[in-house]
Amino acid sequence: MTGTDIAAEEAIKLVLGEQFHYPVIGEESGGEAAPGYPCWLVDPICGTRNFASHLAIFSVNVALIEGVSATCSAVGDGATGDVYVAQHGTGAFAIRGTHARRLRASPDSRTIVIEGWPSEKEQRGRYARFMSAVAASERWELRSFGSTVSLAYLAAARISAYVLFSVSPVHPAAGALLAEEAGAKVTGLDGHPWSVSSESLVAAASPELHEEVMELLEAS
Repeated sequence: MTGTDIAAEEAIKLVLGEQFHYPVIGEESGGEAAPGYPCWLVDPICGTRNFASHLAIFSVNVALIEGVSATCSAVGDGATGDVYVAQHGTGAFAIRGTHARRLRASPDSRTIVIEGWPSEKEQRGRYARFMSAVAASERWELRSFGSTVSLAYLAAARISAYVLFSVSPVHPAAGALLAEEAGAKVTGLDGHPWSVSSESLVAAASPELHEEVMELLEAS
């Protein structure tokens, strides 16, 4: 956590508080929401270690949660200043200045991003085996970015798949909706549709690629 994380979260909470009456749950300051009622999830800098190291691979994530999933979201890309936005059922878009571009996920890049170091020893072993299997398959370019900005990159067809072994919902909620609205399939490691109760995430640009990734996970 840096001072910028705190300042960014406070600024976002101030804007949301002025415009809406839903509670705001931030990564840094926490917060509470009544079960079943809408709330905002705010991750002021996802990729804080990158940001603190002057690596421009981080994002600002804001998602409105209704029920068990996000219904609208925004992700700010720290590298480009682009803002990615999505609303359930209406698609995902990248905004640069006054220009908006519709996003569509694609498996063509064959780049898979894997991260989220699990705390449990058994899961760490599975993580290591999966990383090894992906590297050995020679079917993908393997990367690890340390930020859920990867989900925006998936929506924009810059990568093809993203696997997070362990994560709290405040980090991927905004990007998960972006990816889904761009046509990606997003689940947990268990294969169930991603929700705020999920502790992991598997996203792929197509159902076929998602199945391919899940098969490797199940074998790990």
